[in-house]
Order: sequence, then C-alpha cells, then structure tokens
Amino acid sequence: MSDKVYYPLFADLQGRCCVVVGGGLVAQRKVTTLLRFGARVTVVSPHATQRLLRHAAKRTITHIARRFRPTDLRGAWLVYAATDDHAINQAVYRTATRARILTNVVDEPSLCSFIAPSIAKRGEVVIAVSTGGGSPTLAKQLRRDVEQTVGGHYAAMLRLLRSLRDAAKRRLPSYRDRKRYFRRLVEGRAFDLIRRGQPRAARHEALKLLQNGGALR
Repeated sequence: MSDKVYYPLFADLQGRCCVVVGGGLVAQRKVTTLLRFGARVTVVSPHATQRLLRHAAKRTITHIARRFRPTDLRGAWLVYAATDDHAINQAVYRTATRARILTNVVDEPSLCSFIAPSIAKRGEVVIAVSTGGGSPTLAKQLRRDVEQTVGGHYAAMLRLLRSLRDAAKRRLPSYRDRKRYFRRLVEGRAFDLIRRGQPRAARHEALKLLQNGGALR
C-alpha cells in the first residue's frame, strides 16, 4: 500500500466497516460522506459534535467516547484520522498500515494511502473531483461548479435508462444496437423531456423508439 490510490469505489462502501478517529467538524464531514454511501461507521473520540452525538443516539453510527486504541481498527476496511493531535494521527496511520487498511490522515498527504475527492451526488449519479491531494479547497470549488451544472434531471434520466435495460436486452439482442439505442435516448428527445420535468412523456418516447428497433440501423 505504498502507492496512493484514489478513493475506493463508492459502491464498495455499502455495508463496510469504516472508522473515523476524531469528533470535530472535519470528522463530521467524513462521517456524513461515508453514511451517504451506506458504510457502517464507528467514531472514536472523547468528544463529538452535536450532529455526531445525534447520529449515535439514533444508532446510525457507533460512538466510542475515549481516545484511540489500536484495537479500534479491528475489522475496519477504511479509516480516517481527523484529530488535531499529530501523535494520535500518526498512531492511527501506523496501526492501519500494518493491518493493510485504507487510511487517510486529514491534511497530511504523507500519511495517506488513499486520496479522498470532493463529491457531488445527484441520486445515484456520483461525480468525484480530485486535485490529487494538492488543494482540497480547489477540489471543493470545482465540485460546487459541477453541482451547478449537473441538476436532478441527470438522476431522473439514470432511473429511466436503468428501468429500460432488461427490455432493451430482450428487444435488441445486439450489444451494438443497445448502445446506439441508449445513446439516442441520452442525445435526443427523451432527455429533453426529462429536462422539462416530463418523465412520463420521456418514458413513452423511449418505449416508442425501442419498439421501432429496426430504425436504429
């Protein structure tokens, strides 16, 4: 794990055990991201923000209210160290590295085995922006710019396309024809209708095009 990797595939976080050492605002942001992708989160810190304490009260996270111990990483798949104590952060990194656990010590690139990008999420559409650890501030600005461009209609279009996959496989056995079909949906009238807030009309348009599969050639 000497080479840094980009953030693990977000789908891989579902149900994974992730540990966040620290209970401040930075730790809170990391916890929020992990929960959005279905991770099982444990926070280790003597103190925690009110939001983290509410999560713990609802049992959406586990809060261990004490200082970090190496045994806290048993079974973890990923760990963030987000404390203001350099010695603790180093201890987390050393423990995780020995156990081959993906590790990110916030604001210390030399103590990271993976790089966490800034994330824009619209439903199941996920866009990750990274500066390779060079400037998290710039990555956040880029994410905000992307969020202004990528609206909720992308998530709605994804739902439509996903719902048509099985029907397209039955109607269009050729991969080439299916690829052409979905490209026409994304580039054509169906997506325009989604942008206008007319999902039913978009679905009707997509099914009509599917029924006329011969026109794709």
